[in-house]
Amino acid sequence: MKTRHVIRLLMLAGIALDATFASTANATDPTLLYVYMQPMARALPFFVGIDKGFFARHGLKVEIEFTESSENQSNGLTSGKADIVYSAVDNAVAMVEVGKKDVIIVSGGDSGTNEFYVQDYVKDFSDIRGHAVVVDQTNTAYALQAKKILLQHGLKVDTDYKLNPVGNGSRRLKSMVEDKNNAAVILNLPYSLQARRWE
Repeated sequence: MKTRHVIRLLMLAGIALDATFASTANATDPTLLYVYMQPMARALPFFVGIDKGFFARHGLKVEIEFTESSENQSNGLTSGKADIVYSAVDNAVAMVEVGKKDVIIVSGGDSGTNEFYVQDYVKDFSDIRGHAVVVDQTNTAYALQAKKILLQHGLKVDTDYKLNPVGNGSRRLKSMVEDKNNAAVILNLPYSLQARRWE
């Protein structure tokens, strides 16, 4: 996703919130927005926006908090600790369908930059049988992607392999390094680059 596009999305959401809070905030004070996201390369545009004053010029003060998992993000949004969550849309869908919460989705194009990594003993998809696949949560993006990939190769969750939900990218990579029973994982930047060095 292009930096300008990410910043524009956040500004649109922020301006909408600004209108909501206008009656209670001093017009000269910036609107404080708490943004929750997982630590990943796609967070860079937000730091650029803060550093270059893009948000400030629109009356926004953006505070970023890195979270450990999609569950932390959802809980932050539900509890009101987070105003905006920057995440894959599946997390919002899970909040609606499972958590029965109301959410507003502001969407943009993003390839996800996700890659499927396996332990060195996995020479074929069938070698994953009897092992675990590391995911963030069992009902969100990485799990859904992994399950679809493996189903296309004849492997069914809870029959041929288990899902091991451990949280964000750093936790997923750490889990792969520390436990060889974790046969596969989906990673994005920068953890996919770290995984290549680990190989």
